Amino acid sequence: MRIISNRIAISAILALCVVAGTAHADPPAEPQGPPGELYLPEVQSNTVAVIDTATDTITERIPTGPATKPGVLTATPDGRKVYVDNFGFTPPSVTVIDRPSNTTRSVPVESPPLGIFTSNDGREIFIPEIGYVIEVLDVATDTIVRRFHYPDLPSGRIPDIPAGAIQGPDGLLYVGFMQSGMVEAIDPITGNVVRPPLIVGGIGTFWYTFSKDGSKLYANSINTISVIDLRNWRVAKLIHTGEDHDYHLSNPGAFVSTLTPDGSKLYVTMFGGTDVLIVDTAKDEVIGRIPTTGASTAVMFSADGTRGYISDMGPSSNAYPGPILDPLLFGNLVTAGIGLTPGQVIVFDPRTDQIVGDPIPVNVGPGVPVWLPSLK
Repeated sequence: MRIISNRIAISAILALCVVAGTAHADPPAEPQGPPGELYLPEVQSNTVAVIDTATDTITERIPTGPATKPGVLTATPDGRKVYVDNFGFTPPSVTVIDRPSNTTRSVPVESPPLGIFTSNDGREIFIPEIGYVIEVLDVATDTIVRRFHYPDLPSGRIPDIPAGAIQGPDGLLYVGFMQSGMVEAIDPITGNVVRPPLIVGGIGTFWYTFSKDGSKLYANSINTISVIDLRNWRVAKLIHTGEDHDYHLSNPGAFVSTLTPDGSKLYVTMFGGTDVLIVDTAKDEVIGRIPTTGASTAVMFSADGTRGYISDMGPSSNAYPGPILDPLLFGNLVTAGIGLTPGQVIVFDPRTDQIVGDPIPVNVGPGVPVWLPSLK
């Protein structure tokens, strides 16, 4: 009996130890992200934050220069150079970050850029600017080699500010215009118009994305995402940004859109509102939303598609609701930044659209980032 009693006592003590150990065990760690770096412009601090996406931590901040106001990034296909669209007015410039040497240089441009985009072959950078011009920068020499001036237009056509200049899968340069909201396609070498201006159903057409099969173009404008049939060069459908999917004047503006690596979903950020819209590209319908605390500027994905990164301006941006105040928010972002507070980067899993871990705190005015694999 004494042996049995001792065994019962020992078993009870071991059970208590297991329970106690379980009670004090650390919670399981969040799964590690893909190895690589997210380069994120921080407008108000004139810096580009470098985030290690394996650990979701900021490893350094790269200065772009006083009053540069870095807002949009693009990169060469090999990931060795990052080009920074600086919204600053004095003097207007593009910053080039050389990753292997971790150095920067400034390239002067005619007027403040509104976007910056890499050509399909990676040899050139297209820079639409507020001064009615698109400048073309040669990656090998980091010099401007061509300019397309939009006051130099056929008789009777009103000059318009090019806000986007993105090369399509057909090799044409698709240009979106700020004032009219129209989109046209030009020859990227000569500047000759190949596809005439198309009214897309909104204004401020700053960003657009091509479907993976190259048959459609999704154009973002205030209130609306326009689905353009490229073969027939017509608007096939309008996707509205409101929660009920109908058109309302108060709907937030569609800002930047990004396609998942497999092409099945399009993620669209909102200005003048919160959340990121998820669009099914087979049906061209909104199928979900990812919550944000304020206006979001962009979504970027890791190359393997396992992580998405949302640049969220934070609650202070909610003081500018709807499309009427959308331009005021943008103007404040790229100038004084009055009343704006630090933002964050939200990490999510595109396979489930669920947020992963805690947001990464960043400086005021997170812009449009790029994700790049680590340099070997």
